[in-house]
Amino acid sequence: MKKIKTLIALLFLAFNSYGQYGEIRGTVSDTTGQPLPGATITWKVNDLVKGTITDSKGEYVIKPLIPGLYDLEISFVTFKKQTYNSITVSAEKATYIDAALVPDNDLPEVIIRWTPPMIDKGSTATMTTYSAEVIAQSPERNVVDMVSQTPGAVQKDEGGSINIRGSRESNTLYMVDGIKMTGPFSIPKSAIAEISVLTGGIPAQFGDATGGVVIITTKSHKMK
Repeated sequence: MKKIKTLIALLFLAFNSYGQYGEIRGTVSDTTGQPLPGATITWKVNDLVKGTITDSKGEYVIKPLIPGLYDLEISFVTFKKQTYNSITVSAEKATYIDAALVPDNDLPEVIIRWTPPMIDKGSTATMTTYSAEVIAQSPERNVVDMVSQTPGAVQKDEGGSINIRGSRESNTLYMVDGIKMTGPFSIPKSAIAEISVLTGGIPAQFGDATGGVVIITTKSHKMK
């Protein structure tokens, strides 16, 4: 009998603890209603900052959350951050927070200082560079399509991956502001300051790239 009572008590506690969490979900877009995939949403739990990103439809979900008040910060490159304070999260309910981000036209000043070139004149490396002006005037929609115009790069289908010097697409290394990109990424053309494409004589520092190296510098990154 005692074991039965104990089992009933445990079942009662489990039943009452179930569903005692809430969630926050919503959509992040620009002021025209265009979804922003990859937008960052951060919040704080016990002084620990956590985060997530929006999916291909600009949607996000944060769960499970203990009922209470939360502060959210939503950001995306070239857009102004938005902060939402004291968002109420209730048990067994979803709180919806949709954000329409405003373009940030006040980009920080870019300071460019000359440094010795990465590739010296005695090197056999081949590099093609696209400036911000050329990128802005280009009809290509994304970085990959832009790179496909480089001699030695081949793109079978528009919007598809590229092969450099006949190597597989996985042998092309993408660097954004010095950070190696290991998965799909998207950067607005208006946020790019320069694209450099190495198609031959790749330096040892890029040893894992046997096809080519695409070096992207954004306008928000201060080069020193």
